[in-house]
Amino acid sequence: MYQFIRRLHLFSALVLLVFVVMYFATGYIMIHERWFPRGNPRTVTRTEPLRYTGDPATTEFARHLEATFGVRGKLQTTRRQPDGSWKFEYVRPGMNHQLTVAADGSHVAIKESRFDTVGLAHGLHRLHGYGGGWLYRVWAAVYDLSSAAMILFSLTGIYLWHQSTSARTLGWVCLAGSFLFTGAMIAYFLFSR
Repeated sequence: MYQFIRRLHLFSALVLLVFVVMYFATGYIMIHERWFPRGNPRTVTRTEPLRYTGDPATTEFARHLEATFGVRGKLQTTRRQPDGSWKFEYVRPGMNHQLTVAADGSHVAIKESRFDTVGLAHGLHRLHGYGGGWLYRVWAAVYDLSSAAMILFSLTGIYLWHQSTSARTLGWVCLAGSFLFTGAMIAYFLFSR
């Protein structure tokens, strides 16, 4: 049993390695942003004629926009503007598309913004959820796999530590301290103003 748990611990660590390195690198750039100055995005705007008779509030319309105008990314927002036009925002790491469909549905204004390496790191770090195409589903599945590996790594680590040493007092203190710190941070963010 000990050898099996040890192998689980090792393989869960290998799964975590890629995720943790990526998360560390992108998080480091975000935390120390003054060391990595973010440039202005390169923006291209164009207006295209639109031929669609369906309801703009449906997902079919959003898919039509994606297919017709080569928009890539995950649909973030769809909202009607006060002037009757519709705004669609698609986000992917390193690139955003903002499409504004005229109130009469005759044309669409497309604003494409491409970000530098720092903007790409921000996008990768904040990427979450399913949807947005097969690559996003793969990314979300890797996140899920990494989350499971993190739990497995922790539990097998506690088991291995408990089995391999008789001086456990310091370990219990560290384990209790980490749980208390985590609980305190959650409580702080939940109840602070």
